[in-house]
Amino acid sequence: MFAVTTRPPREDGVTHVEIARANRPEPVGDVVEREIGGKTFKFGRSLSQESQDQVVEVIARHLDAFAWSASDMPDIDPNFLCHRLTMDPHV
Repeated sequence: MFAVTTRPPREDGVTHVEIARANRPEPVGDVVEREIGGKTFKFGRSLSQESQDQVVEVIARHLDAFAWSASDMPDIDPNFLCHRLTMDPHV
């Protein structure tokens, strides 16, 4: 068994969730939007139509595996479980 603790806001009152949202990665360059299961996804225009269709197929098959907001994960406190992927935005 383990204890779940939450991280308090910083001294300036900013929560870690707000920091994560502000640092959310955005696509680099021109994008095309595709709707899949009522959600909008962005693909780089450099991705071929065939590759886009393949990705759309996989996403559509596994749409229930995605969490779109904290309300989709009611048992997880976003102040406790919040991660950030360190990625090169040019890749």
